[in-house]
Amino acid sequence: MSSPGRPRPDGGSSCARTTSSRRARPPYPPASPAPTTSTAPGDALAFAIVPASSEAAYFADEKLASLPLPSTAKGSTKDISGTFYLTADGIALDPTRPSTFTVNLKTLTSDKAMRDRRVQSQGLQTDTYPTATFTVASVTGYDASKPASEEQDLKLTGTMDLHGVQKELTWDVKARREGDVITALATVKFKYADFNIPVLNIAGFVSVQDSVTLQVQIVAQAQG
Repeated sequence: MSSPGRPRPDGGSSCARTTSSRRARPPYPPASPAPTTSTAPGDALAFAIVPASSEAAYFADEKLASLPLPSTAKGSTKDISGTFYLTADGIALDPTRPSTFTVNLKTLTSDKAMRDRRVQSQGLQTDTYPTATFTVASVTGYDASKPASEEQDLKLTGTMDLHGVQKELTWDVKARREGDVITALATVKFKYADFNIPVLNIAGFVSVQDSVTLQVQIVAQAQG
């Protein structure tokens, strides 16, 4: 994933001109009234992602030959969907229902149209693999002693289906629930080779690092 970018949330550079002191945070909503969450079959609590308030993004480190310093390219989309199922007490995943989210990779855009074309056609090959889907297997780190509306630091482990490859990944997650709304910021880093994605270097123009960071900001609303 190529072309110049600007400082990014994790301390590199990002095309959004954000630095580590301005790292993306979950878009916490105002406190909600007491939960009115309805239950899905099996007494699971269902929370559906709100695409308009959510975002999936990649951050790719690169070095443009014409510039003295490396930079980071960001591509993002709001075309993300999915549902998370919690147990009736709201403190764990419901093991009887699959919690998943899916990103439409064909809608990823950055600040450079040329980069987007190369990412779509040569990198992610979205005509063949148009989506990425993550299926949650487990969540660890939940602290039951914290107030219900306080932020939790969690590990979210599951299977990523990307570019025709299924592989286990673990995301670092900051999440909280306020009434009928769950907000979360999840981050993971992996090598392109893990999913057979080519590194989009262009000799004499741009070189790209062999790993990429994914970040998903989610707002999920209780169903019913």
